[in-house]
Amino acid sequence: MNYILFRNCPYCGNNNANTQPTEFGNGSWTIKACSSCNFVYIETTPVYESLSEDLAWEKTSVAEKARKVSKEPIRQFISEQLKTFRRSFLKRNKLPELIQKYFAKGNVLDIGCAGGGLLANLDQIHIPHGIEISKNLALQANEQVKLRGGYVVHNDALSGLKELPSNYLSGVILSAFLEHEINPREVLKEIYRTLTPSGSCIIKVPNFASINRLVRGKKWCGFRLPDHVNYFTPTNLVGMCQGVGFHIRQFKFSDRLPISDNMWIVVQKLK
Repeated sequence: MNYILFRNCPYCGNNNANTQPTEFGNGSWTIKACSSCNFVYIETTPVYESLSEDLAWEKTSVAEKARKVSKEPIRQFISEQLKTFRRSFLKRNKLPELIQKYFAKGNVLDIGCAGGGLLANLDQIHIPHGIEISKNLALQANEQVKLRGGYVVHNDALSGLKELPSNYLSGVILSAFLEHEINPREVLKEIYRTLTPSGSCIIKVPNFASINRLVRGKKWCGFRLPDHVNYFTPTNLVGMCQGVGFHIRQFKFSDRLPISDNMWIVVQKLK
């Protein structure tokens, strides 16, 4: 497997080669807290080519689930039952409501679109587009969207975004993606460029500041090595978005509950 040998802090660019690792890594992957800004991230990461094939989501997700079941079978059984209950009786997925509320008519992009299920179900006022690093999933997703005038790019997010013209997208979806991205700030900059004025981006990421993470420690569900490479808190998520020019359109307390492992934010390009 190929690796990027070293990565500076993706939030502030600080070199943390001499910073002591946190307790959260393992023998293969080192997680550090930046000595300058305290952003938590994996210092060495797989190259994009490995994410396209060897570490593609449809492969690693199965392996990760099997690992968790093997280590904590009772807890995982209870967790799955609770997920089924929540999906049946509680409103957990905010994405459809946020898309309806904040995305205007036009081109909509889902980054890390997997097999294209979300794109296929977008309202008819939206033309669906996607970027997907897994070759097999990109092919599946393209079949879903091409009849509606859209297309899916098989590439990493940064390269795929650079193929799109400026002021092209009315909305961008980053659901469970930014924690995987080697260059999160650069991706947000490109999203800003490709959005139309007043266009919005919906972001969902794990919440490193959650109470569950503090209680569970190394066993927290948000640690998924090596494909979760960034660990956001509400503060540094807002800071990174504002740092590239975005206006925060929605980030209510209910979007970042301390008892929730995930958080949602909607950001907007004003001009």
